[in-house]
Amino acid sequence: MGIDSTLVRMSGMVLMCFCLMFSSAWAEDQPLRILAVHYPPYEFENPVDGLKGFDVEVVEEAFMRLGKTARVEFLPWARAVEIVFSGQALGLLSCARNVARDPHLYYSDPISSSSAGYFFRRNMPDPGFKSLEELRGEKITSVLDYSTQQELEQLDIDHFAVRSNKLALNLLVGKRVDFYYGSKEANEFIAKQVGILDQVQFRPLRTNEFHLCFGKKWPRVEELMSKFNSALAQMKADGSYQMIHDRY
Repeated sequence: MGIDSTLVRMSGMVLMCFCLMFSSAWAEDQPLRILAVHYPPYEFENPVDGLKGFDVEVVEEAFMRLGKTARVEFLPWARAVEIVFSGQALGLLSCARNVARDPHLYYSDPISSSSAGYFFRRNMPDPGFKSLEELRGEKITSVLDYSTQQELEQLDIDHFAVRSNKLALNLLVGKRVDFYYGSKEANEFIAKQVGILDQVQFRPLRTNEFHLCFGKKWPRVEELMSKFNSALAQMKADGSYQMIHDRY
């Protein structure tokens, strides 16, 4: 009876170890889940003429060189941030460095860049602001949980936080606010798509670098990011990185 019980327990342990090994191997083969918002030309939720966005294509190619598949999913940014912080997805794209994110994220080597500054209506005189501090006291909007909006929070500058670039542009054109603090490239692309580009103008304040931001709770994430950075460096060296950007 004692021997039979021991054999049963040992068989159960062997089976459990086998299942864990199988589960781990299965997980390794699954696409890497990366979260983003519609942020052209960096990411397109719906491809345009076969173009997915240059950051999407760069990230997919880098992981393909590592023998892995990256799957980019589109969610509201605040929700995407929560999911990555909790370890349910690998990373965020495209993502700027910010001290509020540092406890939760590792930042890849830069994959692209953008001009950060303020939009205002074309029929308004250009105030010529040279710093974000000069926007204090103005009616401003920015997109919730973007690095630009977090800057406003950290400086304690009053503003309206909205859920998308399109909403922020509509507030500006509709005269609900006078300034929109965000990035030039994505917002000009969206403004052109919705037919309001001729109603806004942009004043740059600084340049932002974008990264693939890896969630710190993802298994073996530092090793994976190191390999990603190596693949990204190879792409820049062999010209494939520039070839992707040239299509845009």
